[in-house]
Amino acid sequence: MYRIPKEEEIRGVLYKVLRRHGSFSSLNKLRHAILEELKKINEEYTVSIKRARIIAARAGFVKVNVKKKHGKKKFEKCPVCGGKLREIKNLSLLGKEVVVGYKCELCKYKGKIYEVPVRYSFHLTK
Repeated sequence: MYRIPKEEEIRGVLYKVLRRHGSFSSLNKLRHAILEELKKINEEYTVSIKRARIIAARAGFVKVNVKKKHGKKKFEKCPVCGGKLREIKNLSLLGKEVVVGYKCELCKYKGKIYEVPVRYSFHLTK
């Protein structure tokens, strides 16, 4: 059996883990460290990779660096935190507005059209 911890518990564990390690070069390493600390609180606690990434991106004390590659997917929501994306526009030579990329209003993710996140790294900011 498993239990899902509250977001505040995960955020507290995330801060503790980042203070100890400073940074993580991948999402899997971050999740593994969070799981280790959560198991100390309650043996049945677990957290998914996606939830760990979203909570880290929205935490406010974590800087998320995203390595991107060209893909075929166009995003409606932020691929990092699930927040609302704002279009980054530019004027073409013909004077028309053209969408060249997107920016998230919550986590400050920036990406060009058809860029897909490949690798995340996490750093403590405060």
